[in-house]
Amino acid sequence: MVNLVPNASLSLSDTDICSGDNVTATFTGTPNATFDYIIDGGSIQTAILSASGTFTITETPTTDRTYTLTGVRVLDGSGTVICSQPLSQMITVIVNPIPTVTISGTTTICSGETATITFTGTANATVTYTINSGSNQTIVLDGTGVAVLTPTLTADTTYALVNVSLAGTPPCSQIIVGSAVVDVLPMPTVTILGTTSICSGDSTTISFNGTPNATVTYTINGGSNQTITTNSTGNAVIVTGPLTSDTTYSLVSIIDNSGTMPVCTQTL
Repeated sequence: MVNLVPNASLSLSDTDICSGDNVTATFTGTPNATFDYIIDGGSIQTAILSASGTFTITETPTTDRTYTLTGVRVLDGSGTVICSQPLSQMITVIVNPIPTVTISGTTTICSGETATITFTGTANATVTYTINSGSNQTIVLDGTGVAVLTPTLTADTTYALVNVSLAGTPPCSQIIVGSAVVDVLPMPTVTILGTTSICSGDSTTISFNGTPNATVTYTINGGSNQTITTNSTGNAVIVTGPLTSDTTYSLVSIIDNSGTMPVCTQTL
């Protein structure tokens, strides 16, 4: 009686995957044959092909993995080798890393100032994000894994991560959670009011109305800077005393003294 030499072969469901994806190694050959294989240069492992001549292994590798088929044999009922064949088939699955990204830039600024929003992660990855829960927007990290936005803001603004992806075969991506919140403080404001025409020797009242507890800088006839602080309702008053010539009171600037940081100031 001449027995046929057994055979076996190896195939993978995919040779390029993203980390966390499954890969299935399928061994096909002589039904009920015993075969030997190695994973990543480890010890020899043994398995038996089914009656239909198949055997599968499904794994979730996080690094490149190499499967090697080393031999196949047919055994009799007592376990004695009837026929065998050495094999040397090797297939490697490339495991591509999942890109990552973080976002930073949470801060407080004054209205009209510039904030810095920084995305840091996998080099050349595409980051999808939203501004105040609006439509998706994208930015591409540079070769060092950094991208920066420098918006000028006039209202509280939240930048939220949606996902990050990296082109390749296959393209790998993941959903990302993270946000940078920029709180925007309003700029202090003030107006100045007063009687526009009086008789020489009379006095008048100059009123400042604006942001509560703010320091207002002003000048009289273009002289040196002087200051006055608005009260909790945003008002401050100067009684001029007797005036004998035309007098101009001019606003210079205002500083918010509410205790919030940063301290907001603007020229008037």
